[in-house]
Amino acid sequence: MKVTKEQAQQNRQALLDAAAALFKERGIDGTGVADICQQAGLTQGALYKHFSDKQDLAAQALAHGFEQGFGRVKQASERSDHAMATYLDNYLNPQVRDDMTRGCPLVSTACDAGRQSEAVSRSFSDGFTELRAGIEAALPDSADPQQRQALASTLVAALVGAMAISRGVVKADPALADEVLQQVRVVVEGLSAKR
Repeated sequence: MKVTKEQAQQNRQALLDAAAALFKERGIDGTGVADICQQAGLTQGALYKHFSDKQDLAAQALAHGFEQGFGRVKQASERSDHAMATYLDNYLNPQVRDDMTRGCPLVSTACDAGRQSEAVSRSFSDGFTELRAGIEAALPDSADPQQRQALASTLVAALVGAMAISRGVVKADPALADEVLQQVRVVVEGLSAKR
């Protein structure tokens, strides 16, 4: 039975959605192609009609995950005079922390991406660059563009690190997990307001 272009696009979208969620939850190496296909309700043959291999899928799934997350935050921050607060509300969120399939792919794939292909590294790099640009745009104007970009890089690292640490300790010490998110938020707000 021939698949229509519309159905093929829906199949591709289902595979990207499934891969993006599973890679965040289990990591790239901890997720098999069969797992992705099962979650998407498709066969491995359908997957290989859209992606050359698992690395190609991982690179595109990361890009897809970044696009979805940044799109939501960007829309929310554009409607607000408090863009940095919007980023922080979306990023340092205990509900996002507690659901491994949600949140920024930078958190869940930071170490994993370094063990993957150049294409996966490129998607990760593009996601970092886009998040940094969004954070930089939310900062007050400053005279030195290099300092502004350096601060944005530092803030992204703080956000990613805070969420990773909070996820890592939440089962053993939920109060510490919440404390990390809150403390980093206070510091980021202070740093971003001074510039």
